[in-house]
Amino acid sequence: MNMKKNRIKLKKDQLALLLIFLAVIALPGALLFQNTGRYMPGDNRMAASFPKIIKDGGGFATKTEFESFFDDNIGFRTFAPQIDTRVMYDLFGVILDTAQLQGKDGNLFAGDDRRFPTRRAPYYPLSEEELATNGRNIKAASDYFKSKDIPFLFITIPDKEQVHSGLYPDSFVKRPLESRLEQQVDWMLANTDVDAYDMTKALREKAVASDSMLWYETKDNAHWNYMGAWHGYLEIMERLRAYDPNLRVLDLDDFDISVHTEPYVSWDGNFVFSGLHNTVYDFDYVPGFACEQISNSNDPWMPQEQLDMAGFQKGGAYFHFYNKNQSGTLVVFGDSYIYQFLLPYLSESFEHVYLFHLPTNYTIMRPILDMIGADFVVLEMVERMYIWSKFYTMEDEFLAEAPVLTMPEVYPVPLADD
Repeated sequence: MNMKKNRIKLKKDQLALLLIFLAVIALPGALLFQNTGRYMPGDNRMAASFPKIIKDGGGFATKTEFESFFDDNIGFRTFAPQIDTRVMYDLFGVILDTAQLQGKDGNLFAGDDRRFPTRRAPYYPLSEEELATNGRNIKAASDYFKSKDIPFLFITIPDKEQVHSGLYPDSFVKRPLESRLEQQVDWMLANTDVDAYDMTKALREKAVASDSMLWYETKDNAHWNYMGAWHGYLEIMERLRAYDPNLRVLDLDDFDISVHTEPYVSWDGNFVFSGLHNTVYDFDYVPGFACEQISNSNDPWMPQEQLDMAGFQKGGAYFHFYNKNQSGTLVVFGDSYIYQFLLPYLSESFEHVYLFHLPTNYTIMRPILDMIGADFVVLEMVERMYIWSKFYTMEDEFLAEAPVLTMPEVYPVPLADD
């Protein structure tokens, strides 16, 4: 009798284990669609959407597109790195994630990264050949836009350690004080007619003069905060006003600025760590922004087929802001230093502001501009992306015949040339 009871109990235990096992396996699949089309902070891009099996232009979705969808949307995709970071911090008392370097006074810096394995190396200055190759490519873009009477600015933004170098960890090999992009801009000013400007010196002086942080201590481990972004905005507008002195520039007196600290949260989420924090500047524009966001990556203003034809990378972020009280069109090819912080500011000076996120692919610049037109073009590059995002195909793209794109028939606001 006892043996029978034991066998029944064993079967129940086995059944319970089986159910637990199945639940653990099934749960990530059940949560498969939780990230679809959403911005992923840890990856700085949009999560892949479920691919269209039969494409409008013919053909079928590829295996790679399905793999990208499952990689981006599997359950707990962002939760797992949070747990990993928390366990490492609790066990060892330091941030061991290779994407982050722990500096002085509770500061984190962008380091090596599983997604960008070459970000931290090499540390050596660019060779004359590299400077010439990159400069020639950027000049090709500049010459093309000049031929269309469109002002073109190449603007570069430093890494945090270039501005707050005293907070970088002593135990780690430092980059040269002059960044690669400073080298590149200096070379271009000496050897080309490209309108190029690097913000490093100006931002470093602002940080010293104000004795304040212009970058977050820990948040995103790489981005400037809103005070740094404000100074960056002024630098950009000063260069644009050289072409049009009548461009409106926002006044700091129109902002209600408050400062507070908040606990550090991990790269992807909400785990709080003791001893680490961020100085947060809240900029509240008292008059209220007149611009409005018309479209973004989740609400496309043009068909994906058009973006594919232009060579726009899958999952890349793009934005369109519209301001009925202004005139002119600004097109920015840049990254999150602009689209996370400055688009509403810039959009108070133009009727249309477009931003295309271009960390790796510059081939879309010409077809996009040929389609939508522009009064100003800004190519923005940040130092931390420069190592793996050079301009080697740019000259060929601007000399070759570009694909012809057409504006969608249904558009949410008047076009710049209407």
